Amino acid sequence: MSVCKTRNVGELTLQFQALMFSRLRLARFSSVLFCAFMGLSSLGWANEPRIAVSKSPLSLPFFVAKEKNLFAKHKVEPVLIECLGGNRCVKELTEGRVDMATSSELPFMFAVFQGKPISLLTTFNTNKDDMKFVARKTAVNSGTKGLVGKRIGYVEKASSHYYMDLFLLYNGIDPKTTVPVAMGADALPGALKRGEVDAISVWEPWGHIALELGGADVAVIDTPKLYSQTFNLLVSNEYRLAQTRKSIAVLSALDEAIQFIKKNPDEAKRILARDVGVDLDTVKAAWSTYQFELTLQQSLLTTVQGQARWARREGHVGSALAEPEFLNFIDSSLLRKIKPNAVDFVYP
Repeated sequence: MSVCKTRNVGELTLQFQALMFSRLRLARFSSVLFCAFMGLSSLGWANEPRIAVSKSPLSLPFFVAKEKNLFAKHKVEPVLIECLGGNRCVKELTEGRVDMATSSELPFMFAVFQGKPISLLTTFNTNKDDMKFVARKTAVNSGTKGLVGKRIGYVEKASSHYYMDLFLLYNGIDPKTTVPVAMGADALPGALKRGEVDAISVWEPWGHIALELGGADVAVIDTPKLYSQTFNLLVSNEYRLAQTRKSIAVLSALDEAIQFIKKNPDEAKRILARDVGVDLDTVKAAWSTYQFELTLQQSLLTTVQGQARWARREGHVGSALAEPEFLNFIDSSLLRKIKPNAVDFVYP
C-alpha cells in the first residue's frame, strides 16, 4: 500500500509540474504578444506629431485648426502640448519630448548656435506689436532715462531678451547700466506688481496681464515698432525625415485655418480670447497687428542673422563660435509643395 501511495503522489507531482510548466510557457508567450502589440501601438502613435504650442495670440492657427477639425481633415492627429512661451516650446523640442514646436525666431537662432538637429518649416505669423515694455510709473517719472540702474525683468534667450536691449538702446540707455532680472514669462506680471522689478519686457498675453495686475501703478511705454517678430513652426530633423507626409499635413491644416481666420474674423477672435485667456475687447484692439500667413520671407533670414550678431556682441553665445549658416536649418521644401509662391528666392 505504501508503494502504491508513493507512486500516486509521484504521478500527481509530475502532472502538477507539467501543468505549471505549460502555464508558464503560455504566460511568457502572452507577455511577448503584449509587448509586441504595445511596440506596434507605440510606433503607430509616434507617427502622429507631438507639437509644443505657445499659449499666445500668435498661435491662433493651431487653436482654429483643432477647433474646426482641420488636422483630421488632412489625416493627421497631432497632440498639442501647451507651453508658456516659444523658448520653453523649443526646449521641449530640443530635449526630445515633442516633435514640433512654435516659437519666435530668437529661440530658433540660439538652438542653431547649439547645433541642435532641428529645422524651421514656415513662418505663420508676423507681428510688430506683440512685445510690450511695461514699467512702474515711479520708475519713469523723469522719463525713460530713469531706467538707468533699475531692475528690468525679462525672459532669457527669448524675444523678450532681444526686445529689452532694443528698447533700451533706442532710448539711449546702455543695457549694461540696468539690472536685468531673468525669469519665466508667467512670473513677470506678478514680479512687477509686487515691486520686485521696476519694468518688464514681455510678449502678449503677459503684457496685458501685467497691466491688469498693476492697475494705476504701471503703464506701457510707447515706442516705435522696433522689430518685426515672426512666429514659426520648427520640427526635429528625425521627425521631418521619417514623417514627411504628416509634416506636410500639419502645414496644410494650418494654411486652411488661416483662410478660416481671414473669412471669419469674429469667430476667430472668440476662439483666441477663450484659448489664450484674455478678454474679447483686448483681442479686438490688437487684431489689426496680427498677420497670419504661411511664408518664408527673406526678412526672416535677415532678422535671424542680425540677432546672431547681437548675441555674439553681447556675449550670449561663445565668442569662439562661428556664425552658423542659418539657411541649412530652414527647410523650404515642404512649404513649396503646398504654397510655392510663399517661399522667397533666397531659400533653396
